[in-house]
Amino acid sequence: MNQQVEERINNVVSSIINCPPVDVQPEKHLYYDLLADSLMMIDLMLMLEQEFHINVKDEDLDNVNYVLDLYRLIDERCH
Repeated sequence: MNQQVEERINNVVSSIINCPPVDVQPEKHLYYDLLADSLMMIDLMLMLEQEFHINVKDEDLDNVNYVLDLYRLIDERCH
């Protein structure tokens, strides 16, 4: 995945979770480190769907805990 795509994901995450984009790092846990809650995660998925013109299933959220998981999910859906 290229850095531009990661930056786009990071910007969406930071806007939904309301944290600085520099805090959004691949190893950060979305719930424990960035303090996302379940409603934020739903909003996050909706925004990512719009940003990347993809479809994310609800069960995909079960496998997303870290920012890196988001990178992988978007990469899979875009190819």
